Amino acid sequence: MPTERKIRLVEEIKELISGAEIAIAASYQGISVAEQTELRTAMREAGVRFRVVKNTLLLRAADDAGLEVYRELADGPTALVVSNDDPVTPARVLATYIRENRNTTVAIRNAVLSGELVDAAYVEDLATVPPRDELIARIAGGLVGQITQFAGLIQATTREFAGLIEARANQLEAEGGGA
Repeated sequence: MPTERKIRLVEEIKELISGAEIAIAASYQGISVAEQTELRTAMREAGVRFRVVKNTLLLRAADDAGLEVYRELADGPTALVVSNDDPVTPARVLATYIRENRNTTVAIRNAVLSGELVDAAYVEDLATVPPRDELIARIAGGLVGQITQFAGLIQATTREFAGLIEARANQLEAEGGGA
């Protein structure tokens, strides 16, 4: 018979995974409380949720939510790193933490991204994608460059056409004036 506390925890986990754009499963066993606090702080500052979950409760929440793919995240001691809108930030924060703390036992296992299971290598690649604002700035810069180039071509064509008309007018004048 499930306890009231476990029922509440399953509901919380179900809510956590139901709205997730990305949920990264990470192993965390063996890190100190200070290290875990540092990791949680980095996640919170980035607007990402970090939650240690019991696998049995994660399995139940996945079943209750009808999200069977989340069952794949329950393998060993599990910490979920979740974001509802930005899949890159949690991957970047977690990968940065692992890179900056070489002796850590925290490791990315796999993740569910937009309802699809992806492996650790995919998550690590995702961490290298530039931030959204930077991507938008790059696209905008590329578009402005293309528009400027197009405007220059139109101006050049107009100048050339005007020069062609002027040359023809001068030619006709010369032909008409000499006759």
